[in-house]
Amino acid sequence: MSKTITYLAGSAIAALVCAAAGSASAADIDCPLTQARRTIVNPLPGGWWTTPQVNSLSDTRIVTIGGQQALMCVYGGSGSIQRNAPAGMICSTRPTGFRCTPPVVVTPPAPPPVTFSTALVVVPQTYQVNFDNGNVGSGGGSDLWFQAVTAHQRYLTPINGAKIAVGDRTNRGRDGCATASYSTARVPLAAVPVGSYICMKTNQGRTSQFRLNAVTGLGVKTLELGYTTWAN
Repeated sequence: MSKTITYLAGSAIAALVCAAAGSASAADIDCPLTQARRTIVNPLPGGWWTTPQVNSLSDTRIVTIGGQQALMCVYGGSGSIQRNAPAGMICSTRPTGFRCTPPVVVTPPAPPPVTFSTALVVVPQTYQVNFDNGNVGSGGGSDLWFQAVTAHQRYLTPINGAKIAVGDRTNRGRDGCATASYSTARVPLAAVPVGSYICMKTNQGRTSQFRLNAVTGLGVKTLELGYTTWAN
């Protein structure tokens, strides 16, 4: 005569602790039974009986069934029950069940700035400077022109497609200059006191920053600048 085994509930189903449906918050999933009973349910001839076997929860396991992660509650000799793990969650065992959490997505840090060119340069009045290579003079590769309109009207004028961003004149570095608001409009020299940091976008598209270290000369002025242009 064959034997058929069945499992009967020994307690109420525990609550599933979770945030609102569809959220990606952590969830505690408890085993639904504190005890499980195994017994033979086949009809027996007169004089024969069976003694059900009752076991408490003895273990919780993470297993793979059919290629999918499953949560298993083990009740000693009474057997085990299982369910699929929540999709997209990473589960670990607890004494009475499981803790399932969404995977932690780590955003890699931005690469550190790489210097493309840096130097101290001296720019006489009416000269131009190239912040991609530090050349002072004139030419299609220049980014900034020390423009003199009159003896009292002098400007920092972006040229050849370069742009300037005065901002608050503090040292913003690569990251601050990368998000600055740029313009092709010239800036009066009087609006940029010595010690100011100015962002530039070179005509080759690189982010740059220079510091106005000094303004020398009487009738004809000369700018002393220290700049750094970044490759990324």
